Amino acid sequence: MTSSAKEHSSPWPTLSVLAATLAVVVWLRHDALDIYWLQTRHSELGLSSFSDDGLWDGGVRFTGALNKELAAQQAQLDELGSRLTLASNIVLGGREILDRGHPQVAAQPAHGADRQTTVPGSVDLVKATRGQGAVALELNKARLSGSMEQPFTLENLAKPELPPLNGDGQIVLTEQDKVLLVGDSMMQGVAPHVARALQKANIPSIDLSRQSTGLTYPNYFDWPATVQKTIPSAKVTVMVVFLGANDTWDMILGGRFERFGTEKWQSVYAARIDSMVKFAESQHVRVVWLGAPNMGREKINSGVKVLNQLYASQTNDGVARYVSTREVLGGNSDAYQKHITKDDGKTVTVRTDDGIHFTRDGQVMLSNLILRQFAIPAANVNKSS
Repeated sequence: MTSSAKEHSSPWPTLSVLAATLAVVVWLRHDALDIYWLQTRHSELGLSSFSDDGLWDGGVRFTGALNKELAAQQAQLDELGSRLTLASNIVLGGREILDRGHPQVAAQPAHGADRQTTVPGSVDLVKATRGQGAVALELNKARLSGSMEQPFTLENLAKPELPPLNGDGQIVLTEQDKVLLVGDSMMQGVAPHVARALQKANIPSIDLSRQSTGLTYPNYFDWPATVQKTIPSAKVTVMVVFLGANDTWDMILGGRFERFGTEKWQSVYAARIDSMVKFAESQHVRVVWLGAPNMGREKINSGVKVLNQLYASQTNDGVARYVSTREVLGGNSDAYQKHITKDDGKTVTVRTDDGIHFTRDGQVMLSNLILRQFAIPAANVNKSS
């Protein structure tokens, strides 16, 4: 073929292959594309609305079955790997490896104050996760002192407690605390200000904020699972949550859309809030949950009112707390305000043109609202960091 013929070769075969590939991808994962579009564009793409069509929905079912099969095979491989590792350790280190790798805690029958827990064998591998740190410390002390032959009473250990409150109801933070910052793109702008202020007081923090996330679409990003993984491993003592900008949309439940705000929708959403709050409290972590502010888009603005009611209702147990952001960004009205007049008479712009996010002034005001929930040593919470 001459160079001239190559230059004039038709692009249609290549375009046809690309189009066919795209069609297959859409058929297999149109549910994920719908979720992504809702999260990033705040509008419905509409692909999953054809889920009643068996052929159209077959791609999602096929993908789900394939993922399930792959997960099962991976679990088998993981189990095989664990068994091989254990067998190798036994060969190299002797059978006592079994005892060291699987410490047992034998609980005695409960009879009031006589209930005891005996811990035989080695305790070097006891994991000091939050709530277990005191146990691990005392067990190792007992091992070193040679007193492990005696029954060990867990009730005698110092129990971990929630960070205390001062007389003004603020959460008292020390250098031993760690603050977890959870949220969507609203929190992404606020979190750096909070983290810098905490850092000045030598209080560590973890910023997990991630744009386009929420509680409506756990298949896109699962906040409850992320929190349950992070809190124990990072030894968090306080969690601050700021969500809602991406949650005023329909859910996909059982392969079908559940309209935003229905009784079922609210029940599922509330359960996801509750799972985060209750898990945190079970790990002796206090929760500060910020409500969503008024929004410059009517659909989202009306939706966050529903979300805020759910946030408030699920954080009213006296341990977690709900903090409204509406007053800081524009008074007590339900109207969105892009500009506000501060106490000194100066008018500042607090919201960006998209009607959702915040200018630097708005971010600083929200970060100070968060910091006012804390009693922080040697930190001025009334000034921008």
